[in-house]
Amino acid sequence: MIPAKLIRSFILLFSALIIQLFIPIINIEGFTVVPDVLIIFLTYIGFYYGRFKAILFGFLFGFFQDFSTQLELLGIMSLIKSIMGFILGSLALYHSIWSIRFRLFIIFIIYILHFTFFYFISMNGLMISKIFFIKIILCQAILCFCILLFFDKTIMHDGILK
Repeated sequence: MIPAKLIRSFILLFSALIIQLFIPIINIEGFTVVPDVLIIFLTYIGFYYGRFKAILFGFLFGFFQDFSTQLELLGIMSLIKSIMGFILGSLALYHSIWSIRFRLFIIFIIYILHFTFFYFISMNGLMISKIFFIKIILCQAILCFCILLFFDKTIMHDGILK
């Protein structure tokens, strides 16, 4: 008999992959921004299962994103998502120590770090202003953080906010 928690996890994983493929694109001053649903799912994996599984799933999510959207920079998302999996997996170690607000602040900083690494590498060689670079990173981080909060309050009743 397969545990209900495992079935729920696979349904959420499959849903996250499908949503990531078909999520709408947002255009900011001629530059496309796509919400990263997989980093949100990776946040939960790191929070509930720890570093090792978060690194493993981070690599797999990055590999999936590399082949579905980033063919010109093959491997960048695998590397970045693995690093973020390690950092997000560290949240499980401090679950009982940190307050909810501090935990959310750390998650937001991790999202900013994730998109900073990604856009620094993917925009290498492009002539863009630093303000535009920061604007794109903050838009991505705020968008993903809002999706995380919405998802946590509506679907994951025993999520990060408890």
